[in-house]
Amino acid sequence: MKRFARRILLLLGSWLCRDSSPKTVFFHDVGRDYTPMGTPRELFWNLMECLRRGDRVCFDDGFRGAWDERERLRGVAPTVFVAVDLVGRPGYLSWEEIGTLQDEYGFDFQCHTWSHQTLAGPFNDEVPAPAEGRTEEWFRHELVDSKAELERRLGRRVTSICFPVGRFSDDVVRRCVAAGYEAAYASYPGGATDGYVRPRCLAQNMSVAEFRLVLKGGMNLLARRYLKMHKT
Repeated sequence: MKRFARRILLLLGSWLCRDSSPKTVFFHDVGRDYTPMGTPRELFWNLMECLRRGDRVCFDDGFRGAWDERERLRGVAPTVFVAVDLVGRPGYLSWEEIGTLQDEYGFDFQCHTWSHQTLAGPFNDEVPAPAEGRTEEWFRHELVDSKAELERRLGRRVTSICFPVGRFSDDVVRRCVAAGYEAAYASYPGGATDGYVRPRCLAQNMSVAEFRLVLKGGMNLLARRYLKMHKT
């Protein structure tokens, strides 16, 4: 019943919004070898066949399934948002693998902060919270030091950041601008935009039919709701 209701909602949204503009969709991994948040391989590749010109694919966190599927992902050229502190941990990409994916397979690596702790709102209980709260020093480490470390490792500029768990605020956006990021990616639906905070649609649990509706703007009807959920 839940999936049927979602399908009806997406149908309604795609009819009311009629948005055929390019979309940015994101996943956590290909397959579930490294995280339960991964998308089953066969389903993932079926979804990839639905992409249109201009649609973008992102992965959050940097799980190793992207390495296992690197040959097929060459044609997708995804953007992977990595948290510095997660690199090299069990189930996550190593620095060597990240370098290879960037240099030989056309992957684009961008920032997901240092620790993957949320920048606004409730703390992520999967990551140790800062003992003294979100201090100026903590923000500098999460936003500035992470960018510098990625640039050092990748040998190029890092221009974008993705908010962990999608949570942000006007103050967080101001800090990201000051840290030198040219764009920030959130977790609410919408078409591709050149604005500073850019929407993305979480697609990891969708069927092919649902995914096609999302590409037609099916989730745009819920944009305000998702924005309210993620912006404090």
